[in-house]
Amino acid sequence: MSVSYGYCQLNHPKGQIQIIFGPMFSGKTTELIRRLKRYEVANHKCLIVKYAKDLRYESKCGQGVATHDQQTRAAVAATVLSSIAHLADSCSVIGIDEGQFFPDVVEFCEAMANAGKIVVVAALDGTYQRSGFGNFLNLVPLAENVVKLTAVCMRCYGEAAFTQRLGSETEVELIGGSEKYMAVCRECYRKFSESNVETLADDCCHGNRMSSPFHHFQQQQQAMKKSPLKINNSPTKPLTADVNRSLSFDKENF
Repeated sequence: MSVSYGYCQLNHPKGQIQIIFGPMFSGKTTELIRRLKRYEVANHKCLIVKYAKDLRYESKCGQGVATHDQQTRAAVAATVLSSIAHLADSCSVIGIDEGQFFPDVVEFCEAMANAGKIVVVAALDGTYQRSGFGNFLNLVPLAENVVKLTAVCMRCYGEAAFTQRLGSETEVELIGGSEKYMAVCRECYRKFSESNVETLADDCCHGNRMSSPFHHFQQQQQAMKKSPLKINNSPTKPLTADVNRSLSFDKENF
């Protein structure tokens, strides 16, 4: 009796969508980078996409993605994911950072997963008002794996599941770091409503709040900004000039 075994094509995984979401400062980009490194160890070709209007680390890492503790990876920037579809064709794993900002994130991820790609998306699950961010939550029913991360509350050191904005701006898309946002728990979110969040920012940075977790975090961020930031380009290959020219993005100051 003979037994015939088929070939297992390890370099062509079955398509799937993985979602990593949570509030600001919960380690979403760090987890995205970790997962892509894991696939690269298995010789999968990975593509990382970042939101082109996120310029927080542009002076130090160019188009690379960066975590709040300044881990970096080379990435391609875009404002709509359809503009990088031709690059995704040659990759088996696609990582998307700040997925909530892409208007076509649902359609793109579903199409790529159906084409056999592994798509890993890191995103905010809610706005500073605790409402859905764009149409991103429509991606949840289509995903094979969904993880919500939590941060440390910058008021009480508890588990923080929400993002609170500092200041009076009301637009939903307002890109920033610790100068504009805090990670907070339910109780601190409720206690410090939008009406007094400006006072909250002042209290955390001056006077009686000098020992708050928010103040320690800002000190750490300021110290890291003074140190040089290096992009880890390996093993991800740098984009060619032709590829860069093929991508056009809207420019907007924040």
